[in-house]
Amino acid sequence: MQATVPCVVMYLLLAGSVGAQATVPSPLGNSSQDFGGIRTFLRAPHVSDLSRLDADIAILGVPVDQGTSNRPGQRYGPRDIREASLIYAWAPAEGFYYIDTEQTVLKGVRWADLGDVDVVPSSMAQTSRNVTTAVAAIVRRGAFPVVLGGDHSIAFPVVRGLGVEPITVVHFDAHLDAYGDGDPDVLNHGGWVQQTSRLPGVRFVQIGMRGIANDAGGVARARRLGSTIVTAERVHREGVRAVLASLPELGTIYVSLDIDVLDPSLAPGTGTLELGGLTFQQMNELLVGLPRKGRVIGLDVVEVNPFYDDTGVTAQTAVRLIIDLLGAVFRSR
Repeated sequence: MQATVPCVVMYLLLAGSVGAQATVPSPLGNSSQDFGGIRTFLRAPHVSDLSRLDADIAILGVPVDQGTSNRPGQRYGPRDIREASLIYAWAPAEGFYYIDTEQTVLKGVRWADLGDVDVVPSSMAQTSRNVTTAVAAIVRRGAFPVVLGGDHSIAFPVVRGLGVEPITVVHFDAHLDAYGDGDPDVLNHGGWVQQTSRLPGVRFVQIGMRGIANDAGGVARARRLGSTIVTAERVHREGVRAVLASLPELGTIYVSLDIDVLDPSLAPGTGTLELGGLTFQQMNELLVGLPRKGRVIGLDVVEVNPFYDDTGVTAQTAVRLIIDLLGAVFRSR
């Protein structure tokens, strides 16, 4: 009987490697292939063997939505975000130039796309373990993990895979997600904060919660965990600079970004909408300011649901926020 090897990361390659394809001009003379070729984030080389990963930033998809409580479809988020990133695929070799500041970021940074974690629909617990295993492997190889969701339940196995303590999880969201009993074998996008709080040395800063999307019980649970809660209303009233100044030094930081932290007018493609969200400018300023509060070691962007956004602006916004944060992180190193 042939031995089988557990598969943690799987990705379908149609022909050759991404890096090899990118060097072959198209018959029409267009070597950038904006609409063709294999979809990886920013056309980063695909790496199927984690033991051979040699990059500064590693993209990992987790296409799950079993943990949703409202509108499913987040399993297509990683695919949609990768597709949206192609508009900037020409930039990584030379870095990203910002016209307002006349600065270039991420020049010379090495990117890799590991494809998607092996999702086991019949076993959410096994999917969770696969996420943890993949993230731990990325960390061992010295790369910065960027995890594309999927629903927000994936944040718990990601933080577990980082294996770092103490660590501050900076959680951007319309919702506190502090529900459930913390069972580590249950994937639930409203309970991952409870699960993650049981890991050693974890503390939370939660930003963007608002309106009537939360209840007193959730607030009480979050506060019992020692969470610092900054509502979207407070950001609107006081401004981003005041909010950032009020935060203490955060040490080692992991960023978990639910796209519904943004106002639905900017990010309609998500499962649980709530009015009064942050603007793009506020979100951008918060992310760019975070590396001044500590050392950011990882990021997830979750809850992008393309079924509810025919325009693609939600995924496009997710891509910009990823690039903006990474530009600030690697500039500060």
